[in-house]
Amino acid sequence: MDTFLKSSRSAAKVSVVHVVLGSESCDLDSAVSSLAMAYFLSRTSSGRLGAPLVVPVLNIPRSQFYLRADVLLLFREAGIAMETLVFRDDVDLARLYANRRLALTLVDHNLRQQPGGAVVEVMDHHQPERTASLSCPVNVEIVASCATLVTERILSRPLEILDKQLALLLYGAMVVDSVNLSRLVGKVTVKDSQIVHMLQTQFPDLPSSGALHSALHKAKFSLSGLEMNHILLRNMKTVARGDLRAAVSVVYMSLESFLLTKNLQQQLSDFCQSQQLDAVVAMTIFSSDQSYQPVRQLVIYSPDPVLRQEISHALQNTQSPALCLSPASSPYKDILAYHQGNALASRSKLLPVLAHFLSHWCRGNGTDEQVDQSADGLPHVYASSAHRHRPGPEDNGNGPPPPPMNSLVDGCPLNGDFNQEALMEKFRRMDGVEEQQHGRNAY
Repeated sequence: MDTFLKSSRSAAKVSVVHVVLGSESCDLDSAVSSLAMAYFLSRTSSGRLGAPLVVPVLNIPRSQFYLRADVLLLFREAGIAMETLVFRDDVDLARLYANRRLALTLVDHNLRQQPGGAVVEVMDHHQPERTASLSCPVNVEIVASCATLVTERILSRPLEILDKQLALLLYGAMVVDSVNLSRLVGKVTVKDSQIVHMLQTQFPDLPSSGALHSALHKAKFSLSGLEMNHILLRNMKTVARGDLRAAVSVVYMSLESFLLTKNLQQQLSDFCQSQQLDAVVAMTIFSSDQSYQPVRQLVIYSPDPVLRQEISHALQNTQSPALCLSPASSPYKDILAYHQGNALASRSKLLPVLAHFLSHWCRGNGTDEQVDQSADGLPHVYASSAHRHRPGPEDNGNGPPPPPMNSLVDGCPLNGDFNQEALMEKFRRMDGVEEQQHGRNAY
């Protein structure tokens, strides 16, 4: 993978940038899948005349990366130099798209998009939101981890692509997402187990799956030093339909602990305002014992009481799957709380339900539910701005609204271009790191 990063110096010589983009939660599976898939595509296209530069982009602002403690831990163990990573505020994807210089491969998510867009391939392990086409093959298979599918793809080629560094990254993601291959939790599949076993056989000095899972699980669930807005941002995905935008955040604590947060209602209100959200659903999750069997509970907040109640009704009434919600006591009048009887219904199962509800709500209110696409056809997560600005106390009515939290150009000048020099500088710095580490083991 180090050689792959070096080769990105050719950025100035190519006309198209092929970005491999994970989900906006940027969890361990998404981050690893982005790097591994980009490395694979770079290796299999190297030497081809006119081959695009392949760049893995982590789908969060650089300033939020420190919140992903488990990702940081695994990357450090694998010897990934942090300064070589590219984040969504390092690259103006909207400008690349407008200039017809962008090709996108999506991993660990499969957003809907209008025809003729930049997406050229999808690899995911969630329920499909888009169908395959001649210009965009879609590989969606319900397994525990997208890293399983990426590893399978890598192993399908005769090239010597897989080394110890890459194997550790993929192995760690699969071990975490499958909960150490636990059959009790119900996430692991035969394919996950087979791929993990293949890596263990090919690289016998990989750490034991139990020890690695324990270390990464501890880092993932640690909330030390984090404020509520950080906790909500740490693992958040958004759904937008029309003029409505809602988030579902996975929160690693019990419902009781979450509701004991000081001034929780005001903090949720401030969070919705700062992130331009109409509603936020917090899925609390913790393990009741050493089996890592999850206990899931839900909190629903919206400043709009009607929207709050309707979201609650939609989640209570859904049968695909049934969440089996039962009301829990809440000390706040504008916060609804529920115990979730179906512990297997993860956020990936809840998001389509919420998206369907928002679409229905928009149609019922006479709003075009597809306004979440920007005017040029780029989905809202790639566009510079696609949602109305909700004024905060700091607004004085002057100047353009800031790009939404979900924008891939958040923090980038909207009139800027892909900064090739800045990207090349990352790899020049990385070279210095590599020279210092030459001859040392990857972990």
